[in-house]
Amino acid sequence: MENRAMAAEDRPVIPALSLRAQAALACYRLGFGVAGMAAAAAVPWLSLYSRRVKEGYADYFGQVRRCTGRDVFWIHAVSMGEAMVAYGFAAELKREFADCEIVFTSTHPDVIAGMRRRGLAAQTAYFPLDTPVGMQRIFERWHPRAVFVSETDFWPEFSTQCRQRRIPLYLINGRISSKIAAFYAHCPGLAEVVFSAYSLLAVQTDSDASRLLAIGVAPEHIAVLGNMKADLTIAPGSVDLSAFIAWIAGRRAVVMGSLHPGEFNMLLPVIKSQAAAGRAVIVAPRNPAFAAEWQQILFKHDVKSSLRSQGLASAQVLLLDSMGELAAVYSLAGAALVGGSLDGDVGGHNPLEVIQQSVPLLMGLNCRNFADLVAELAAAEAMISCRDGEDVENSVNRLLADSDFASAMIARAAAVLAANRGALARTMRLIAARLR
Repeated sequence: MENRAMAAEDRPVIPALSLRAQAALACYRLGFGVAGMAAAAAVPWLSLYSRRVKEGYADYFGQVRRCTGRDVFWIHAVSMGEAMVAYGFAAELKREFADCEIVFTSTHPDVIAGMRRRGLAAQTAYFPLDTPVGMQRIFERWHPRAVFVSETDFWPEFSTQCRQRRIPLYLINGRISSKIAAFYAHCPGLAEVVFSAYSLLAVQTDSDASRLLAIGVAPEHIAVLGNMKADLTIAPGSVDLSAFIAWIAGRRAVVMGSLHPGEFNMLLPVIKSQAAAGRAVIVAPRNPAFAAEWQQILFKHDVKSSLRSQGLASAQVLLLDSMGELAAVYSLAGAALVGGSLDGDVGGHNPLEVIQQSVPLLMGLNCRNFADLVAELAAAEAMISCRDGEDVENSVNRLLADSDFASAMIARAAAVLAANRGALARTMRLIAARLR
């Protein structure tokens, strides 16, 4: 056991939980246990329809292979939005600790597949159910020296196991949404269970730090280090764009990325008019499962479209129902809209993926997930904010017609991007100093 874990004197000292927090944890375990039994009864049926259940059933109960290395680092990224940070951080961790053994979890099969393709992790698994049995088992089998959570995904039992075993728990590139802050403000006992176990919460912005302070996190455990995604660009050639370039066939391209169903409906007239104007329109649903339904809607509106998953047949519109290609595809656009920002319930997706490709950026007005960065871009006139479909239509037309206007906007966005770089290096320096 000693060869797998840190010496006791190197482990963090974490204060004992208050009675309120202990009661909250007991109630959480009871409620989650009842829900877990109900879910277990549905597993035989769910496994017929859910790839995650079929592939990850054993993982959900912590039944992973044992690790034998001394320096085991566990990285967790809940889904696609957090994966880019996790991949980049894993690569830096391997450079900093050459002999370390990285283990990786996610809730998304494509994120797990992405880590396997990169070859950075000795093991990959689905994140276990947040129960004492599953979490105890995975911690006993992996014996991590440190645990890292990418951006967000907070679980009481997970934090509790780190606390009880005195394992350093780090949040990297942390993003604390207003919804998360509101939830934990109403559940202060659970907030203590979750956040007091963290040795360091490295967050993107002052707003994230303020939300943590408001729910009772000690200021000495918070560091504002910026957004790592500004440092993590798509490597040239990592995605083969030749088929997309052939499909575009010399047309001006417009990309609408990470759209939600309501946004697709709002933008349908824009898609039709851009296609009618002879432009190549690429639409990427946030959930690729919507692509086939959207194709049928386009067909009813006399717009010819094709699905990426079925090849790149000649069409006015391409529905990008693949994972891991959108960030590179943005580079082909004369203008790009980032979705989730016209839908008030979502709060916007990552604008960095567009400006990193030197492409003019459009977003809606609902950008709370990237509020500080979007405010900085807007103040620099480095993006266009759109209220509705009509705004999107007018903005796309102007960008494609006025190359000087588009070039100036791209240059201003590049300056904002440069000012935001360095978060990955800052995070690694801070964590490496603590782990040495």
